[in-house]
Amino acid sequence: MAKSRSNIRDVARESGVSLTTVSLILNNNDDRISESTRQRVLSAMEKLSYTPSRLARGLPTRRANTLAILVPALQHAFADVYFGEIISGIYEAAANRGYRILLEVARREYVRRKEYMTLLEDCSVDGILFIGATEEHRWLAEFDNSAKPLIIVNNHFKQWNLHHVVCDYAAAGRLAADYLVDLGHRNIGHICGPSSMVVTAEELTEGFLARLSERGFPLSDRMVVEGQYLVETGKLACDELLQRNPQLTAIFAANDKMALGAYQSIRQHDRQPGRDISVVGCDDIPTAALADPPLTTIRMNFFEIGAESCQQLIGMIEKKGEGNNGRTISERLPIALIERDSCCRAPVVA
Repeated sequence: MAKSRSNIRDVARESGVSLTTVSLILNNNDDRISESTRQRVLSAMEKLSYTPSRLARGLPTRRANTLAILVPALQHAFADVYFGEIISGIYEAAANRGYRILLEVARREYVRRKEYMTLLEDCSVDGILFIGATEEHRWLAEFDNSAKPLIIVNNHFKQWNLHHVVCDYAAAGRLAADYLVDLGHRNIGHICGPSSMVVTAEELTEGFLARLSERGFPLSDRMVVEGQYLVETGKLACDELLQRNPQLTAIFAANDKMALGAYQSIRQHDRQPGRDISVVGCDDIPTAALADPPLTTIRMNFFEIGAESCQQLIGMIEKKGEGNNGRTISERLPIALIERDSCCRAPVVA
């Protein structure tokens, strides 16, 4: 293998030892390592033409100037606007601060082998940004109340105290409720996200329902139907809402994809979105402005979420010697209503 292609992982694999063992030998902290193992590692280094970097040799900074972006093993992740916008924001912020990006996918074997922890312990990266974290990622408990540089991007958890940067989903729910009530709507339905998996989905729905109650128009549970953030689940949820209340005049969907799915359902019921039924989405993905009619939505600036998460992580890394004073990073970024043509005033009831 050429020198430019070999790295410390290649050495560990070739010699049949752990990354930690290779690192100890490189840093002359190998008193407890047998001579045969040491020679096997050195032979692997020679065979691979591996030249240890300054970082691998453990010079004082021990900083890789590299950040890892971790995403779940989802089939659609790299084609999804949500992930793309966040990654773009992270990349730009990292480049402006002189950091490189390593993209990792949390597949089952990756998690089983705790490779995310190896990246940090081996100093291959200085910190991790996890996009798409859910309740299913129980291994995050290892970072609970930890000083390790990991930030959850656009989600957080009640059971684990983890650094996070999120959009203000509760405020988004309140804003959508005020907007529809101010237009005179009383027969309202809500297509929510999977709150059992994502806390921000729960916050959005709670904000929406609480504000409707404050305004004097509480929403019954039967007018809340869950979707899975996909167009097809938005359509199915809207079908269910219209079956439960054919007099429905407004729908708030937890993301734009489900709102566009609601468009399909509304048309199949011989009604028109934006004229007969008002629809508000959430996210402001590029296709929202191109829809027919253009979708009114709550803008979540995912690029900014990525950039700010990256800035916060770099701040943790570069102030490591000073400590974080035990403070958990918990930041909420503002949202905004983008008014287009998918909403109208509620019909006047004679």
